[in-house]
Amino acid sequence: MPSQGTTLLFLALALVLFFFSLALLPPVELYCRLRRPAIVLLILEAILIIFFSRWHKRSASGALTIATFVFAVLGIVFNAVLLAKAARIC
Repeated sequence: MPSQGTTLLFLALALVLFFFSLALLPPVELYCRLRRPAIVLLILEAILIIFFSRWHKRSASGALTIATFVFAVLGIVFNAVLLAKAARIC
């Protein structure tokens, strides 16, 4: 069984991407300028989910696995909300 180090690495990456996504939720007037970073973060988070979903069966800790999925999915949701609002406003 692999160590918790790899799971912690995935969790740390998910947390960093989540907080970058959270930082992109600015006042409405900035949405048009932040579309490109939101798309890049959305792609990175999707890649993270894909890689981690293939690896999580070998994960050492169930709690870390759940936390990684939660933060990655929340980051994706934040970016999707930003892009949906930008599509309506811009």
